Amino acid sequence: MTTLPRPQRLSGATYEMPCPCGRLYVTCNDRDGRLFEIFIRLGKSGGCAAAVNEGAARLASNALRSGTDPETIFKSLQGISCHQAGPSMPSCLASVAEAIKLHIGDER
Repeated sequence: MTTLPRPQRLSGATYEMPCPCGRLYVTCNDRDGRLFEIFIRLGKSGGCAAAVNEGAARLASNALRSGTDPETIFKSLQGISCHQAGPSMPSCLASVAEAIKLHIGDER
């Protein structure tokens, strides 16, 4: 599969999502009307949580640039839970899934 290069400028939206670890911001950028990449920022955190979220965003973005359907990314992340699970979201990555769902719902 060919990975599309990233243009210098893309447009998209940033979603503030609830998550067990604090404020989570998910930026979904589009190319040609289709989700192309995501960025994940977890408040002011660093360390392990930030590294896991960055890794997930990089993997998801590479998959999207290679033609993976965003629905596949959503389904892969939605069921992940962690030890800090709360009533609104089972994990930060489940919150990312919800942001993707919101975004692709906006696209359709």
